[in-house]
Amino acid sequence: MRIGIDVGGTNTDSVLIDGTQIVRKSKTTTTEDITNGVKNSLHAILPPEDKNLGVDAVMIGTTHFTNALLQRNRLAITAALRLCLPATQMLPPMVDWPKEMKKSIKGYTYLVDGGFEFDGREISTIDDDQIRRAADDMANNGVEAIAISGIFSSVDPSQEQIAAQIIQEETPHIKISMSHEIGRVGVLERENATILNACLSTTSDSVVGAFREAVEELNLG
Repeated sequence: MRIGIDVGGTNTDSVLIDGTQIVRKSKTTTTEDITNGVKNSLHAILPPEDKNLGVDAVMIGTTHFTNALLQRNRLAITAALRLCLPATQMLPPMVDWPKEMKKSIKGYTYLVDGGFEFDGREISTIDDDQIRRAADDMANNGVEAIAISGIFSSVDPSQEQIAAQIIQEETPHIKISMSHEIGRVGVLERENATILNACLSTTSDSVVGAFREAVEELNLG
C-alpha cells in the first residue's frame, strides 16, 4: 500500500493505492496549519480500522512548492555564491530572473575565485578568505539559504564542497544547496535550479516536518 498527498493552495488531495488500484481517495480543505491539513487528509483515506493495512510509503506532491514560487510567498532569503573568477562576470547569478522573483528572495549574489575548465583544470584556486567575507555579509543581511555553484563543478565538485564546509563553519544556521548535486553541465541552468532549491528550503522544512509528525502520530512510520 502507498499513500500520496498533494497540498495545494485550496485543497489537499490524497490517495491510497494498492499496486495500480486506487483503494480510496479524498479531497479536503487545505488548512493554514499544514500539519492538521495532512492529518485530516490521512484520516479521510485511512480510518482507524484500516491502520494496519501495511503502508509501505507516503509520498509528497509538489503543488505546495510550485505555488510558493508562483505566489512569491514562503520563500527563504537566498544568496547565490558562484566559484568562477575571473570568468563569467558578464552573466551574474539570476541575470534573467523576473525582478519580482529576485526581490522576493532578496537575491544576494557573490562571485569569488574558483571553478574548473571542462577537462578538470582549475580556472583559479578557491580563496577561503573570500568565502568567509561573503558568509559574514550573508549573516549581516539575514540570509537563510545559499546556493553554491561552480564552473564545471559537475566535473569536479571539490571546490563546492570546500565552500560549503566554510559556509557551514561561519554561518551554521544557513541552509546549503550545492549545484553539483542538482544539475548537470550548463552553469546557468544548474545554478538556477540550485537557487530554486535553496529558496524553497524553509517551505520544504515546514511541509516535510508536517508529514513526519502526521505519519508518526498515525503510527505509519
